[in-house]
Amino acid sequence: MCGRFTLAKDAKALKQAFPEVPVDARMRPRYNIAPTQPVSAWLADPGIRLEVFSWGLVPPWARDPAFGAKCINARAETLSEKASFKVPYRRKRCLIPADGWYEWMRGNGRGKQPVRFRREDQAPFVFAGLWEEWHDRDGGMILSCAIITTRANALVRRVHPRMPAVLREEDLPAWMDPETRLSDLDRMLEPIAADGFACDRVSPEVNRVGVEGPNLIRPWVPSAQPVQETFGF
Repeated sequence: MCGRFTLAKDAKALKQAFPEVPVDARMRPRYNIAPTQPVSAWLADPGIRLEVFSWGLVPPWARDPAFGAKCINARAETLSEKASFKVPYRRKRCLIPADGWYEWMRGNGRGKQPVRFRREDQAPFVFAGLWEEWHDRDGGMILSCAIITTRANALVRRVHPRMPAVLREEDLPAWMDPETRLSDLDRMLEPIAADGFACDRVSPEVNRVGVEGPNLIRPWVPSAQPVQETFGF
């Protein structure tokens, strides 16, 4: 599962990392992105463009946009079977930029401890995503998206059995190409290697939706217990 992530890079840093795609100069760093909040992502329709989506995919047939709260993640193994995801998997794939994501582990009497996974070099990367549009009776439209998840790699497995599907740089063009075969798309969703990734225990303030700020992604050590003893890695 991926229920919270970060994009703690400004527009300039994103443009340097992804020079081939458009970046909105108004984008600001975000440290605690939560379901139903706005998410920036690239789609191909037909050219590559940046759009703002609501995180939680709302299929066209949903009676209520609140349906999206149940569809923040899409399991890679069942994309071609689930009614909410099988059409966008074929036709509406997107790239969701990020530079980290959170998972939680239980400490010794301290509640759930947030852990942030990131690249060792702190560079941004891209989640594999799906998008949809939903129309109400008055002509209004909601653009929404979901993050695809896959089996955890060796690093993430210490905390959680699943992780976001992080796309390899060489796969980005094919992920956005509507002619790419499903078998090739399935291959792209295999867990990315743990090499080059790291994780940090971070402030419990992450647990509060709506809290923002760079302090959330700084490494955090509980004062009463050694890290190794408390969390085991």
